[in-house]
Amino acid sequence: MPKLPKTIKKIWSINPSLCTLVVFSLICLAISLSGLYFDHRQINNEHAWVKPCKFSISFTLYGATMIWLGQYLLRHRKFFHATCIAALIGGVLELSAIILQVLRGTTSHFNTGTPFDHGVFILVKIAIMPVALAVVAIFALLLRQKELPPVVGSALHWAVFLTIIGLVPGILMILPDPLQDAITQYKQFDGHTVGFPEGGPGLPVIGWSTVAGDLRIAHFVGIHALQILPLIGFAIIKIFPGLSVRRQRALVWNAGITYLSVIVLLTWQALQGESIISASPSTLAAGILVAIASISAALFTILLPHRIVQIGTEMLSEAEVLTETESA
Repeated sequence: MPKLPKTIKKIWSINPSLCTLVVFSLICLAISLSGLYFDHRQINNEHAWVKPCKFSISFTLYGATMIWLGQYLLRHRKFFHATCIAALIGGVLELSAIILQVLRGTTSHFNTGTPFDHGVFILVKIAIMPVALAVVAIFALLLRQKELPPVVGSALHWAVFLTIIGLVPGILMILPDPLQDAITQYKQFDGHTVGFPEGGPGLPVIGWSTVAGDLRIAHFVGIHALQILPLIGFAIIKIFPGLSVRRQRALVWNAGITYLSVIVLLTWQALQGESIISASPSTLAAGILVAIASISAALFTILLPHRIVQIGTEMLSEAEVLTETESA
C-alpha cells in the first residue's frame, strides 16, 4: 500500500492532462451510477443515466489508453501534451454537458428544441473535436516513430488508424440534412438512427436500435479499436512465440484489415436502415465472406508455411538418404 501513492504520482507526472481527464471521468461515472440507482427517469425510451455512464467509461478508457500510447513517443512529446490539454478541455465540456442535460430531463445530442438545447448540442459537437484531434496527432507521431517494436508497432498503428476510421460514423450523424439524404437515398435520418425516429426500441442497457439502422454501433466498434488492437498484438506475441516477426506482423495486419471491414460493414448496414438484429441476406453474406477470408488468412499464416517447410525438409532428407544409398 505505501507504494500506491508513489505509483499514482509517477503516472500523474507522465501526463497530468490525461490523468485529470481519467479522474474527472471516474467522478462522472460515480455520479452516473448513483443516478442509475436513485433516479429512474426515462429520456427517449432509455434510462436517463445510461448515456452518462457510457460516455464516462469511454472517456476513462480513452484517457488511460492515450497515457499508455504516449509512452511509446520518444520525440515531439511537448506537442502531444499540448493536444492532450485540448482533449482534457473537450472531454470535461462533453461530460459536463451530458450530465447537465440529464439533470434538466432532456438530451444533449441532436436536441434543437430550444435555443439553450441547441447551444448545448453545438457545444458537444465542438468539444469532441480536440478529443478526436489528439488521436490524429498521436497517429501521425507514431508513424514517424521508427524505434517501435515491429509487431507492437503494427498493432499500435492499426489501433489508432481504426479509431480515426471509427470517427466517421460519428461525423455522418452530424452532417447537414441534404448530405445525409444523399448518402441514405432519402431514408429518414434522425440523429444516429436511420429509417426510424430517434428514441425507438433498443437493446437493453446499450440502447442500439432493434428496428432501424444505428450508426452508434460502427462508431463504438471503431473508437474502441484503440484498446482492442494492442491487446490483439500482445496476444499474438504471447500465443505464437515460435512464429517469425514477419508472420506475427502478418497476423496483426490480418486482424486490422478484418476490423476495418467490420467497421465498414456496420456503417453500411446502418445507412441501409437495417437493425443489428435483423440483417439483410446481403449483409449476412458480406459478414460471412469477411469471416472466411480472415480465418483463411490467419490459418495460412500460422499453419501453411510450417507445413511447406516440414514437407521440404522431409523431401530433402529422403533425397539425401537415396543419394547415400546409391553411393554405397
